[in-house]
Amino acid sequence: MKRPRTRAPGAGRPPGELGIKRATLSLRLPTRIQAELVAAKEKNKRRSLSEEILIRLNSTLARDRGEDRPRHIRALSEVVARLALALEGRTKRSWVEDRYTQQQLSKAIDLFLYTYSRGEAVVPPTISAAASRDPADTFFADRLGESIAGGIISLLQMPPKPPETEEEIRLMKQGNRPIYYPESWWGPWQLEQDLKPRKRK
Repeated sequence: MKRPRTRAPGAGRPPGELGIKRATLSLRLPTRIQAELVAAKEKNKRRSLSEEILIRLNSTLARDRGEDRPRHIRALSEVVARLALALEGRTKRSWVEDRYTQQQLSKAIDLFLYTYSRGEAVVPPTISAAASRDPADTFFADRLGESIAGGIISLLQMPPKPPETEEEIRLMKQGNRPIYYPESWWGPWQLEQDLKPRKRK
């Protein structure tokens, strides 16, 4: 006898961030990596262990395909990280906690950018056209970098603290108020936390 249907066709778990998952893959992995994945899942709170693995795999594959950032931007990210590590190794202080280290890091990054940049410092036509829309704003072209940096700083500082309790997480996963925390907020919030000075014991 055919068992009665208990749920509507297509009902069940939502597809998640990467869509519907139909393929399966079995693999063995070191206990250390499993523990780190479980810790990451617990930290994120919003994903299952399999979703955490999928997100990280997809991010790595997207980077290999060059879909995340152009190669010169990836190179810039790597060099800036190396400069910061080398400088902090000399000063023994973090740039987010020490103004001298920050100033020297700014000089190091500026020298690197100047060395690998090309051409003359001419305002591009797109920026000139944007500046011409508001002639009273005489600082637009000269302070474009500061303006963009200010926008990114605001983006990092905008997201509120993510849900923590089981009830908050349950409401968040429903995607409705009173707990609404979109996926796009998690990255900026985590970056903001990483940029804060560590609490001294």
